[in-house]
Amino acid sequence: MEPNKQPRKGLKLSAIISIVVLISVFVTIIINTIVGYQAERISLYNNTIEFNKINATDLSKMTQSLMVSMKKSIKVTADYFADVPLTDSNVLSQLDFFMDTNHYFNSIVVVDAGGTIVSTSPSHLSLIGQKLSSQAAKEALERRTPLISEPFLAITKRLIVLVSHPIYDSKGVYKGFVAGSIYLQQPNIFQNILGTQNKNKNGSYYYVVDSSGRLIYHPDSSRIAEKVDQNPVVQNLIHGVSGQQLVTNIKGVRYLAGFAKVDEVGWGIVSQTPESYIQARSNKLIKNMLVFSMPYLIVLLLLSIWLARRLSKPLYQLANAASRLSQGDESLTSIPLQPSWNYETNELTRTIAIAFDRMKQKTDELSQEAMTDPLTGLTNRRTMMAITSLWEEQGISYAFAMLDLDRFKSVNDTYGHQLGDEVLKFLAQVMMEEKRDQDFCCRYGGEEFTILMPDTTEQEAYIVAERIRERMETSISPIGRPVTLSIGISSNAEGSEDTMERLLKKADEALYAAKHAGRNRVVMYRNMEDIMSSK
Repeated sequence: MEPNKQPRKGLKLSAIISIVVLISVFVTIIINTIVGYQAERISLYNNTIEFNKINATDLSKMTQSLMVSMKKSIKVTADYFADVPLTDSNVLSQLDFFMDTNHYFNSIVVVDAGGTIVSTSPSHLSLIGQKLSSQAAKEALERRTPLISEPFLAITKRLIVLVSHPIYDSKGVYKGFVAGSIYLQQPNIFQNILGTQNKNKNGSYYYVVDSSGRLIYHPDSSRIAEKVDQNPVVQNLIHGVSGQQLVTNIKGVRYLAGFAKVDEVGWGIVSQTPESYIQARSNKLIKNMLVFSMPYLIVLLLLSIWLARRLSKPLYQLANAASRLSQGDESLTSIPLQPSWNYETNELTRTIAIAFDRMKQKTDELSQEAMTDPLTGLTNRRTMMAITSLWEEQGISYAFAMLDLDRFKSVNDTYGHQLGDEVLKFLAQVMMEEKRDQDFCCRYGGEEFTILMPDTTEQEAYIVAERIRERMETSISPIGRPVTLSIGISSNAEGSEDTMERLLKKADEALYAAKHAGRNRVVMYRNMEDIMSSK
């Protein structure tokens, strides 16, 4: 005879319900964690690399201005020696005066047409009478034009950059040159202007390379003069390209880099943050979310075990909702709270609903943060592009208004970045109050803002923009006075088939025309040439 088969006992109803609740809530936590992780990582990546690009651009402008001033100061000194006999006794006092009043260089020398040093300041360098043999000196003597050398080892055994200007007398006869030296591995003007970098907690730093890819300025002074031309970012700078990108440096470390060219001398500035910083911040978000969610999970599990012993059929709807949630049913916006005769069932259902709503709220908040600018509350550039892409797919024409605060850098320099941020928020508030109901206000980056206006011509957009401009011109901003802005307008609502990229470029060109015409004005793209020609 075949032995009797023992029926499977299965799991108790309380255990089944507890497991379902645990799995459902755990899946919800995972979904929220993944969404939060991705949103935070993308936001951090874009904000960090954009900040590095802005930082590199600002530093390049500062360095550009510095080099222009250095060349001008050397030229003034060279012009002074035009008809002065080049002897130490004749020129030393002027060199000392130059060093006392200008702090660009570590030393300055006068060299005659034969390449012999006539005088130096400081005078203790003991170089008078020595003949220069460096490639930089030879080039200055041969070309007889203003030059800025690449880094080289001088006869003083210092690594220097030479800024020189020829000396011609009133008859045009070449007499030699004046040259200022910057000691790259000692305290110098770059450290004064660019700042001595302290170790940043997130690993960010910036450095300067010359036109051949050699380090001129670096937080690690031992690396100065090192060739880094194999770095992809440095290669871009050597070819005159500025921008931003993810790069692996020569040591194998991945960085989010922004880089900008210094046109005056062909140098480049790189500001970068290690990619590991983004990973660390994202991991911290996951940890915080788990810490936040875990107490709810534990409490819910214990409560469900206790209540499950007294529940039967009324738990079906709750289990069904949990199943839909675990399957990613997006139509499930909340846990149904249908009254039951059983008090314990009602409590369990309510507790799960609260946990679900809080987690959904956290997800919604993270999604909202990914779509908005955290300072002003306006939509960000990514959302702006999504809106315009949708309009183009639907065949909706629209207008672009590109807004830029006038002389905003001076606001930050004078009143500080905190009040500068308040001015940005003030402009955002004015934009939201003056726009039409169907318009979208966006922060494009820095002090630049945009307004998207559907089914709007340039003339109609001009009216909205002028209203904002007049409001800013007559309103007292957080710095205690009005701050003006310039605005450029473009539109494809009048027959053109321009894409978002083309409209944005036109609006930016119109904005440039507004700046060029004196700022504090609105310029339509179609009138831009008239504005430019009138200037």
